[in-house]
Amino acid sequence: MKERAARLAALAGLLIFIALASTAAAATTAVNIQGFAFVPPSVTINVGDTVNWTNKDAAAHSVVASGVGQTPVLTQNQSGGLAFNAAGTFSYVCGIHGAAMMGTVIVRAAATPVPTPVPTPVPTARPTVAPTVAPTVEPAPTPSPAPTATPSPAPTTAAPSATPTPTVAVIVPTQQPPAPAAANDGVASPLLIAGAGIVVIGLVAFALTRIRR
Repeated sequence: MKERAARLAALAGLLIFIALASTAAAATTAVNIQGFAFVPPSVTINVGDTVNWTNKDAAAHSVVASGVGQTPVLTQNQSGGLAFNAAGTFSYVCGIHGAAMMGTVIVRAAATPVPTPVPTPVPTARPTVAPTVAPTVEPAPTPSPAPTATPSPAPTTAAPSATPTPTVAVIVPTQQPPAPAAANDGVASPLLIAGAGIVVIGLVAFALTRIRR
């Protein structure tokens, strides 16, 4: 309620100020009545202005403006005025002497006040946000494959060569043709058989010795 009352009071004060300003701004234009004529015979004013007539003659005069009004009868040195609140051209005459005394008031429309440009609020510039630079991720080093140790070929142990079995040459006694019989057959034959047996035993012993080595 208090806020509303304050607003109404402010509005009323503004209207009173405008009315007073308009009244103060209204001008007054002077016209003399002299020699049974209006001097000057035509005046130009603005809407809201007033025309004030002063009688300089010894005879009485008055002013009658159609659609506006009339002044009282003015004796010598008396003044009277009319306010013109509408635009247009208004003819007036003397209320006592009629059309013998005529004048004109041209009322111009009030100039439309140029509206005061309302300053356009300057938009507040938004702070420029620096773009966030994504950190550069260094690529993880690819682990190098561990060198696979090439197994060294196991030294091949040469299989021991088998000891060659000595070849036992068995000399088979070749059957020799019978020697011519000696004169003494009974003595030669046993000797030959004994010698052959010794040779065979020697060969067998030699072969066994080779085998054991």
